[in-house]
Amino acid sequence: MQKYFISDLEFSSKILTNEVAFQIINVLRGKVKEQFLIGVSGKTYLAEITGIKNKEVEFEIISEKDGNFELPFFVSLFQGYPKADKLENIIKYGTQLGVYDFHPTLMKRSIFKLVENKKNNKLARFNKIAKEAAEQSFRDIVPEVMDIKDLKKIDFSMYDVKLVCYEETAKAKQFTAFKQEVKKLKKGSKIAVVVGPEGGIEEEEIIHLEKQGFIKVGLGPRILRTETVVFYVMSAISYEWELEE
Repeated sequence: MQKYFISDLEFSSKILTNEVAFQIINVLRGKVKEQFLIGVSGKTYLAEITGIKNKEVEFEIISEKDGNFELPFFVSLFQGYPKADKLENIIKYGTQLGVYDFHPTLMKRSIFKLVENKKNNKLARFNKIAKEAAEQSFRDIVPEVMDIKDLKKIDFSMYDVKLVCYEETAKAKQFTAFKQEVKKLKKGSKIAVVVGPEGGIEEEEIIHLEKQGFIKVGLGPRILRTETVVFYVMSAISYEWELEE
């Protein structure tokens, strides 16, 4: 069954327009009486099509669906801006794995150069990718892709746990910190995870982050590509906290 995130206005009017209506009508060939899921304001409902006309889909709510598809805490990913389309995949798969929000971060070794007049288009595309991935994975919320910022201009004071994935820590075979931090997480905590771009994080950036309260963590004996780190981190957290007996 397909899930769609819709606006409060669409929910109150019981009419779908634009992309959601287009997909139901033209892609899925939806028919009256067919059911689907909608997400709005952090809740999920079972809905049924009552009418299709003028490129709009009318629906009614059948019931509210129980269930929680979110991690018990909020993981914010501060991703060192990578090259090419890697960030799109990080957002797509990070959303599926439970990231709460994404912060594209400019760091010393980021090859990407920010062009202000193109930034809004990029962010719009990133947020569309997050929305589609949230629908596919039945998330309760759509993770937001935040504004692109320089690392040293970010305020990390709101976070309870702060981790920076650092390859030099892995090379030194210091693997216990990440596991320990994951095990002692508390429900409702806000967690900041910083990942460097290609080439890693420079020492002065590590010093800056440590002053902000970050803990350096290694992710096992192998050095991961920047686009792979989100898989490791989020899978480890999910394994520890969601696969309970």
